[in-house]
Amino acid sequence: MEVALVRKTMAEEAVPRVAALMPAYNAGEIINRAVESLAKSTYPCDIYIVDDGSDVPITQSLADFPRTKVIRLDKNRGVAHALNAGLTTILMQPYDFVARLDADDFCYPERIARQVEFLDRHPGIAAVGAWARFTEESSGRTLFIARTPDTPELVRKALNFNNVVLHPSLMIRTDVLKSVGLYSEQYPVAEDYELFRRIAQKFSIANVPSVLIDMRRSTGGVSLTRRRRQLFDRFRIQLKYFQALELGAWMGLFKTILLFFFPVSFIAKIKEYKDPA
Repeated sequence: MEVALVRKTMAEEAVPRVAALMPAYNAGEIINRAVESLAKSTYPCDIYIVDDGSDVPITQSLADFPRTKVIRLDKNRGVAHALNAGLTTILMQPYDFVARLDADDFCYPERIARQVEFLDRHPGIAAVGAWARFTEESSGRTLFIARTPDTPELVRKALNFNNVVLHPSLMIRTDVLKSVGLYSEQYPVAEDYELFRRIAQKFSIANVPSVLIDMRRSTGGVSLTRRRRQLFDRFRIQLKYFQALELGAWMGLFKTILLFFFPVSFIAKIKEYKDPA
């Protein structure tokens, strides 16, 4: 059996409207900070952690948190597969929204409440992200603030170039996932970008223009260690959803090709200069 569901301390209460989804692979003790930040949210949520075949099961390092379940996969198959395993379980329950967070990030107490309020006030918007503070892995110092486009129109245009919804900040309607489907496993380091492009074909996406999460810039992160593969997957996704009559689509392809020739350290410095804390 591929998936083993381990019950932690989920209280026997009415199911809340939000399920938080967190994939984890060899996350160690750092995951406790991320889960605690969700557990202390001002708005209640159930927390689903997908242990993507970690060498040491997550349950051995995970503290006792309320409303938390761990889904352990029998082997490591990548983020998209882990997310889909979690969503398969979540979508069988009567949740209205799914919120994402990564195992080394931090959710502000008001984050869930702010995004639920936003989606309730904007029924035509399918998914919403938020701004984030990026911190250095070792020192914790602030590197930059990621101020992503906020309105649906700005997000739609910017998606021609790159993913402008920070994946760990995402909250999405469960009905939308049932409509468009789960993550594609054909883009192993750009599964979020493909999903957002697919959603944008039918629905609107926005960002809350406030910093609601902290994200650690890890030396082992996908954008650093597999950047060229990420750019290649981005290029494939841009071609898949290419609109020949839209100038931004052409400019997005050109920018992705150009980025192949610049080191990631150069791009990081530009971000720090462009979006200082």
